[in-house]
Amino acid sequence: MRKKWSMVTLALVLLLSCLPMFGSKAAAADYTQGVSLSGTTATIWFKSTVSTSWVDVHYKVNNGTQLNYRMTYNSSSARYEQTVTGVSAGTAISYFFTYNNGTPAYDTGWFSYTASGTTPTTPPNSSNSIYSIAASSIPTAPNGSMSLKVMNGTGGAYSDSQIYWGVIGINPTNGKWSYLDLSGNLLPISTALNDASGHLTKNGVNYANIYHTVSQASWVNLPKITSGRMFLSVGTPLYIKTYDDGFAGPDINNPTDPNRNIYFDFIEFTVDATGYHGNTTRVDAFGFPIQHRLVNTTGSFDQTVGELESETRAGIFTKYQNEVPAAFKPLATLQAPYRIVAPIYGSFAAGGANANYFAGYSSYSTQDILRCDGALTDAATAAAINRHVYTTSNWNNVSNYYNAAPANYYAKFWHDHSINGLAYGFPYDDVNGQAAYLEVGNPKGLIIRVAW
Repeated sequence: MRKKWSMVTLALVLLLSCLPMFGSKAAAADYTQGVSLSGTTATIWFKSTVSTSWVDVHYKVNNGTQLNYRMTYNSSSARYEQTVTGVSAGTAISYFFTYNNGTPAYDTGWFSYTASGTTPTTPPNSSNSIYSIAASSIPTAPNGSMSLKVMNGTGGAYSDSQIYWGVIGINPTNGKWSYLDLSGNLLPISTALNDASGHLTKNGVNYANIYHTVSQASWVNLPKITSGRMFLSVGTPLYIKTYDDGFAGPDINNPTDPNRNIYFDFIEFTVDATGYHGNTTRVDAFGFPIQHRLVNTTGSFDQTVGELESETRAGIFTKYQNEVPAAFKPLATLQAPYRIVAPIYGSFAAGGANANYFAGYSSYSTQDILRCDGALTDAATAAAINRHVYTTSNWNNVSNYYNAAPANYYAKFWHDHSINGLAYGFPYDDVNGQAAYLEVGNPKGLIIRVAW
């Protein structure tokens, strides 16, 4: 989910053997690509941003014989795809593409993917583990919706009645911004909702109450929803203003924001005709550990992303200070104890002590590099600079990431402490399949575990 989310006021959001090889190399901005895994079937995909009518994929499994295929266009996902069967945990796939842009044809560079499998990082019988829920026990939701569960993984730090969650997104049936109730309905939000019965109040200001607690429901039906966010908090709900055409989310860069002294976090997702697409994110900050598990109706897809269950919140704060370079350490104290903030909210912002951190490594400003915007909107280039592989010939060799300064060591830390090394540490961290992103076409259950 290549999204450049930030916690600011929101209004409207979002067959045959291959042809001969060609010498010209592709421009990175021409396409996006990746590999998705469902059970033991991997799907290599390619999405073009130019005039492409065919794509060939050339791949090797575990350095075996190179196979060459004309890819099939999937109109529902608007991308070219090739399936690879018999993929188990640890299977390595190396691949590249040949595609056309009108008449000319181009070769891309090589990419690599290693299947992570679905082996739990915590044994299934561990108390309060997200893996302790059998896929077969997830209820089948009605009318094309999926089942949703929020778990208490705080180890007694907070009771079920102290863990709050709320979902806001666009109802695709009417195009209205809405919130999810416990009956699985998407109810329209509005300006009037801030003063409705049961509203929240902080510092004399009223806010909409769209929240539930873990104690209120075991499973909730989650219908199709666009640009959805699940806000999570402990101890108190969040204070979010709703409007007829959107909402004002938490803004950690605003010192007067009512949520600055609240422990909160969120996930983002869309559920549509092609399935579930969602992720955890550290693009803005870390509030507390989250695990995000997705299961499909047949049981062939059961994957989890997020921080490792073995990590504790206090332990993460300590490890962060011990592992990141000096310039990045203050990010864990700037808004402590509530969160670790992303570099752009700290001294790496314009005028800060590290405002020119990336100077000399590329022609882009440090702020554009960290936000991946302004003069730097090409996803692959932005990712390469953040990962310090910009001046190398291979931007897709994961082992080369973050090996030297300047690099986004805030992002590196989340990869080092997340399941299968997947994390959204900066806006385009999904380049080369590195994001904590899950999607499947026939979703059955979504489980979100709030840890501490």
